[in-house]
Amino acid sequence: DEAGGGGGEGEEDSFGAGQEAGAVGGKGAAADALFSRPAPLEIERSFGLTESALATLLDEEEAMAATDAEIERALAAKNDLEASVYAARADLSDALAPFASEAERAPLESALCETEEWIYDEGEDAPREAYQAKADALSQLMAVPRGRAALRAERMADADR
Repeated sequence: DEAGGGGGEGEEDSFGAGQEAGAVGGKGAAADALFSRPAPLEIERSFGLTESALATLLDEEEAMAATDAEIERALAAKNDLEASVYAARADLSDALAPFASEAERAPLESALCETEEWIYDEGEDAPREAYQAKADALSQLMAVPRGRAALRAERMADADR
């Protein structure tokens, strides 16, 4: 019996003295607890953004979008002012030429040149309101010859009736 290890009384079993048959790797009950079904795993969110950080970023994005929209409006106002300068200059030399004397035309042309220089210099990054104020001033300057031209057109229309 001794050679065959028949497992008689007093012999150690294959797990070693004092070890239970269910133990893994000869570690006993502690190993059984490790390799049995684990307890529910609690996972804390440790990545991504918190709700407050996300809200802050969304507010910043909204502010940037509003700034972008205002920049677009300012650029449109700048382009409108530039187009008004070119149109007024063309009108003074063509359609409105008969309605503005040389003495009236000189300050108008000077104002057009000053406005154009302002657009490309000081007004390069001006706010929309500054472009609008310049456009309004230009419109007032051009009101006299345009008014005369409109009056003549009205009289001509009346004469044709």
